[in-house]
Amino acid sequence: MGSRILDLRSVDSQVSSVLLDTSILIYYLEGIEPYYLLAEEVFNDIVDEKIRGVISAISITEFLTKPLADGKVTDVERFKRFLASLSIQVLSVTYEIAEQAAKLRSQYPSVQTADALIVATALENDCNVFVTNDKDLKKLEAFGLTVIILNDFV
Repeated sequence: MGSRILDLRSVDSQVSSVLLDTSILIYYLEGIEPYYLLAEEVFNDIVDEKIRGVISAISITEFLTKPLADGKVTDVERFKRFLASLSIQVLSVTYEIAEQAAKLRSQYPSVQTADALIVATALENDCNVFVTNDKDLKKLEAFGLTVIILNDFV
């Protein structure tokens, strides 16, 4: 195996749980370069149980909207099979997550509601690392979360 481009443990040696942004799912499942290989490394760590992988139920909504609008039932089924094949945890939005998202947005009004809910999911569920490609979300590290931007590794 060649050297890794993205080793989460080199970014945060205490990484145990990683919340994935919707973009990571899209890059991986749609094979979008140059991010596909980076996303693959993250998913390999989840499959190998080196880290606990988590996504917000919000990401399911974001990911499935386009295939459903386009009538691509096979893409929807492929996504369901993919999630079922991983030991990835899908977390629902709770009152505590919604309140934490409101706190994030009150301090950073430019952060979209969906993004605030996704990041709040990490904060409320002991995920210490958030993998995204939205550099605007890096500012949310002020809440004690390590934010990894895939573009920084391209």
